[in-house]
Amino acid sequence: MHVNHHLSTNADQWEKHCRAFCRENNVRCETVGINVHEGRKGGLEAWARELRYAALERFMEEGDILLTAHHRDDLAETVMQQLMRGSGPEGLAAIPEIRNFGPGWLARPLLAYTRSQLEEYARFNQLAWVEDESNIDQGLDRNYIRNTIMPAIQTRWPSAAHVLWRVSRLQADAAAILKDMAAHDLEQAQGRSAAILSLAALESLSVSRQRNLLRYWIRHNDHPVPPMEVIDEMITELVHARSDSTPCIKWGETEIRRYRDEVYILPVSADLPPVGPCLWSLHTPLHINGGCLEARVTTGSGIRAERLQDDQVEVRFRRGGERIRPAGRGETHELKKLFQDAALPPWERDSVPLLYVGDELAAVAGYWIAEGFNATGQERGWEIVFLRGRRD
Repeated sequence: MHVNHHLSTNADQWEKHCRAFCRENNVRCETVGINVHEGRKGGLEAWARELRYAALERFMEEGDILLTAHHRDDLAETVMQQLMRGSGPEGLAAIPEIRNFGPGWLARPLLAYTRSQLEEYARFNQLAWVEDESNIDQGLDRNYIRNTIMPAIQTRWPSAAHVLWRVSRLQADAAAILKDMAAHDLEQAQGRSAAILSLAALESLSVSRQRNLLRYWIRHNDHPVPPMEVIDEMITELVHARSDSTPCIKWGETEIRRYRDEVYILPVSADLPPVGPCLWSLHTPLHINGGCLEARVTTGSGIRAERLQDDQVEVRFRRGGERIRPAGRGETHELKKLFQDAALPPWERDSVPLLYVGDELAAVAGYWIAEGFNATGQERGWEIVFLRGRRD
């Protein structure tokens, strides 16, 4: 497999070299081109790496093993780079010898060998290879470490590459232990969904385990782990803030919120434009306010069909002061009080669709149906569901 990044003026020549080598050795060759400038996120080197592995993963089948030629000097350079980024054990574990990759595995069988050993082998066996001219670009962190930092370190400590390999293995063991502990703590702290933590369970842990659990939980929910300073801010704002406060910590496209005894992780709330009243035919899903309203015909539950004209309702959203008498209850209540009793987080309340028939609030989607609008017995009804975050 050869991935052409199209970054160098020599990129097409490198691809031809790979094809020629494979032809000479009767090896099947697949090439794939990527555009590193399209949709770029972060630094060019990291983004190119992400696209490269994504391209390789598309070719993987069940049980396949992808082999890459990373060597011990690569590993040492990665450890140094991660140190300068302030990484923890997982980052300092650097390059694993083998890991899961798509439906198969990714392995680096040459990590036991240094760059000089591989070059000596290549010369002895008269192998032809090409050099990436960007390897001498000192503007790239890895090249600066490779060409300036490591030679200076190895002058004083000749076994530096081996020592840094040992550091990476020790950190890999530490990272595995921390992951196991975080998984155990998450079992105790898991809330009503994967995106919710019990604040009481979080408070019961030491500060170090709180940090460890928060990192693991954030990653478990497919969000990027923030810097240590943001993790510490979370602990201060979530654990030590007043019980009636509703803190919100944001980084990138993620936010952490607290409500009562629960901690939530969610995408940063979109600034949705105000949605005015609109008519909704219950026969068709309605995409609105970052979610989707759906309805299905039922018997003896939901909104009584007889109360509707042409199976339509008007959809509105909270403005304040709305009241409803839920079916089966004897009193009328403000929605604010009902939402509090239902432990609905404040940031979700204004996006809950209110369904009106004429000027009467007939139902709060997903929660209550007003007395007199509820279907009973053998009456035909409409059951309403509001799916948050559903846009298609």
